[in-house]
Amino acid sequence: MDRIGNLPNEILIHILSFIPTKQAVSTSILSKRWIHLWRSVPILHFFDTKLKTLADNYSFNEFLYSIILFRESASNHSVNSFFLDIEYNSPKLAFRHGIPNVINWINYVVERKVQFLNLYLDVVVGGGNIQKPPNLPISVFTCETLVVLKLNWFSMEEGFSFNFEGFPLLKVLHLKKMYFDEYEEFILLLAGCPVLEDLLVSDIKFRSLDLVPAFEFDQVFKSSSLNNLTEVYIRDCYFHFWVKALSNSKFLSIGFWKDYHCNDFPVFHNLTHLVLNYNWDRVVEVLRHCPKLQNLNFCQNMQSGSDEHIIENWVDPESVPHCLSLNLTTCTLWGFALTSLQGDFIFYYAYATARLGGLNYELYVNVTDFVSVH
Repeated sequence: MDRIGNLPNEILIHILSFIPTKQAVSTSILSKRWIHLWRSVPILHFFDTKLKTLADNYSFNEFLYSIILFRESASNHSVNSFFLDIEYNSPKLAFRHGIPNVINWINYVVERKVQFLNLYLDVVVGGGNIQKPPNLPISVFTCETLVVLKLNWFSMEEGFSFNFEGFPLLKVLHLKKMYFDEYEEFILLLAGCPVLEDLLVSDIKFRSLDLVPAFEFDQVFKSSSLNNLTEVYIRDCYFHFWVKALSNSKFLSIGFWKDYHCNDFPVFHNLTHLVLNYNWDRVVEVLRHCPKLQNLNFCQNMQSGSDEHIIENWVDPESVPHCLSLNLTTCTLWGFALTSLQGDFIFYYAYATARLGGLNYELYVNVTDFVSVH
């Protein structure tokens, strides 16, 4: 402790920024020198907060407000990072006693030009299916300093896009259990992130799912494309995603729950790792758009229907996709029942890739059976 205590204040404050705020505050008992150090830490991080009762909620609210007051009294008006992870035990506890305070805290850090904003809300009993999630404060969409924005269980306020001028610095955007008024607003949000590098979209819902015509999408992304986007995760989204906006991705994890035409796919010139959940009989079409693919993880879309919906047996394509004959080094298949048609499909892949030296070709059959082909 003596060695640490001899370090300059700037270094000690930097060290405290790597631990949750509650633990940082507890260091004030170490010595007189440590009493006020935590107040200068430019982060507010509250992890794994489970609020089961009204007393729990009151105690946490009081604690967080006191943290803010102590910081302000020390003239620390800077908040670079705000991480809030709260699980409420009931919708009543969340909406009546919790969410109004959460909104206040979000507005507080936005006013202080927060750069890293991580907000994870959830409800144990009934979850997010009881009613629409709470509205994300409109102030967030005016925060041009954001570099990382991660949201779980929020609604985008109706008409938010009218006040949204874009996130010019945003590099990471994660959206989970989100509710949008219109599908077009979701697309406009993505288009307003010109330097975005990392995108995760999971369980997105819409009040109205009136799809925007393709030519309008082209116009939206023409002036503000996602050219820097390299890592993408699209999960549990039962709508037609504009895949062409992901053309520069290097890593893509995506599940298709709608039927796509081959023209819907761009050529993924930079894609080297693909995690795909799709109809097994349509995968070759996707692979033709991935000339540099090195790693393929393919999971059979369990909701895509069974063999009785397919009239003809599998027919080997006339030509092998370039990635199978040139670059692919690892292929893993999941969730296959090995019916006659799917067996033909797997045999085709094994045959097409067998000539590749060093290929580790792994097959998972019925999830539990494992076969490895070298």
